[in-house]
Amino acid sequence: MSGESPSTEQRSRGSVLAELLILASLALVAFVWVIPAQVSGGGFGLDPGILPRLCAAAIGLMVLGDGLQRLARGAQMEAYSAGWAALVRIGVLAVIGAVVLQVAGIAAAALVTVPVGMLLLGERRPMLIATTTALVAGLLFLFQR
Repeated sequence: MSGESPSTEQRSRGSVLAELLILASLALVAFVWVIPAQVSGGGFGLDPGILPRLCAAAIGLMVLGDGLQRLARGAQMEAYSAGWAALVRIGVLAVIGAVVLQVAGIAAAALVTVPVGMLLLGERRPMLIATTTALVAGLLFLFQR
């Protein structure tokens, strides 16, 4: 054995560009088509769709900014080590969250999806996971009422 670490596969610029285009397109579709189809206007004050549209726009702008910055720097990035397994785990988490949301409400869905999602993303500090979960679930419970 030579003691060298195994070489890690690098992501191509095309991979970064494809990721940028897919994520930015999804944010644009959400902003232009999905959110207006799901939110109805009416009542007094701000349009109920303003917050979801604001979130979709912010996500889209952050994706664009990050992707363009990575392309401009030209620095090599490591390929995703988990491959399709990460996508499957996050997809399963989304389905579980949707089921809990339908059965028990938004605060309960946060109690399930926030800690599991944080663990899937690699967070291992129990205090941070517990604090974030309590804060998100508590705020959603207050907004739900």
